Amino acid sequence: MRRILYGIVAVTMVIATTEAEAGRRHVRWRACCAAPCCDSGCNTCDSCSGTGGVCYQEVQRTVCRPHWVTETQTVNCTVMQQQERTRTVTCRRPVTTTQTQEYTVMVPHTEPRTGTRMVSRQIMEPVEQTYCVMVPHTEPRTGTRMVARQITEPVEQTYCVMVPYTEARTGTRMVARQITEPVEQTYCVMVPHTETRTVSRTQVNCVPQVCTRTVCTDQGQWACQQIQDPCNPRCCRTVRRWCPNIVQQQVEYTVMRRECVQVPCEVQVTVCRPENRTRTVQVCRTVCEPQEFTYEVTLCRHEDHTRTVQCCRTVCEPQEFTYEVTVCTPENRTRTVQCCRTVCEPQEYTYDICVCRPETRTREVQVCSYVDEPVEQTYTVCVPVQVQREVQVRRCQMVEEVVTCRVPACCN
Repeated sequence: MRRILYGIVAVTMVIATTEAEAGRRHVRWRACCAAPCCDSGCNTCDSCSGTGGVCYQEVQRTVCRPHWVTETQTVNCTVMQQQERTRTVTCRRPVTTTQTQEYTVMVPHTEPRTGTRMVSRQIMEPVEQTYCVMVPHTEPRTGTRMVARQITEPVEQTYCVMVPYTEARTGTRMVARQITEPVEQTYCVMVPHTETRTVSRTQVNCVPQVCTRTVCTDQGQWACQQIQDPCNPRCCRTVRRWCPNIVQQQVEYTVMRRECVQVPCEVQVTVCRPENRTRTVQVCRTVCEPQEFTYEVTLCRHEDHTRTVQCCRTVCEPQEFTYEVTVCTPENRTRTVQCCRTVCEPQEYTYDICVCRPETRTREVQVCSYVDEPVEQTYTVCVPVQVQREVQVRRCQMVEEVVTCRVPACCN
């Protein structure tokens, strides 16, 4: 790719140099056009004497014009190409083998042993015991108590009584009275009037339409056939029979198809318009007026009265009484009781104990080990490769061309 870029830059510099050279040649050609009239042998000086002493002559010149040419060039470029290669790698593969392994097992067994333990034994012994007993006996005693007694005595009592009486009073109350007065009222009336409106109505037209249908026709013919006579089998007779030939034909027929068309028409429509009118109506109104009236009120006044009532009063008086009291006197007594006493004695006993002994055993176990093996592996790599490619390059060439130009010449 770098070589391609360098080639394009070089071609661009060559093109720029060629264009600059062509420009210098063009300027040089224009400068050469101003040749004097005497050197060129102009014979038209007399014809241009009326133009102020300036005349023109046609001269053929050879000029170089730039011409772009597209060329095909072969360039070297580097491309990446995939290649398969082979290499040997070392892989570890697990291998399982059977090995004999020894292991130790603790095997339990029972052994009898003898020991000594302390055993508790209960012994019953008589023991003399002194205890205290509370012996009850009765004693008479005398006491004084307060006794409540109810006594009744007359008591004068004053009480209040509400005595009713009637009293006349005067009040004012509002009395409603109906009065009628004229009121001007506005109401709305719908006044009908006729308007002409344009509406669309549906008109049904019958349009002829040509349709095709299939018609079956019998285009058969009569045929003569020889058959045996049923009455006389030895004789034959001629019978004329119809041989059918059903032929289907497409026949056109015309039907009238209904077609709905919207047709505008004018109709008279009665429309009601609202119109405000005024009328006088009698309206009943309620008027409240004050009115005096007399009424009686029942009132109660307080009066004190006196009465004698019997009141019960409680009086407490002291009173002597005799009662008996049970009193307990302590008394010591003696008794013999059987007491239980615990005695500890040594006792031998035999017991079994579980003891584990080591024992060597053999077993087969699967052992996994790894083995290194060479393995051939294929992989793909990208390798740069030099490739020749054809590219289109534009190049500028200077081409000579003969042109005819008019050159001013001096005639004086």
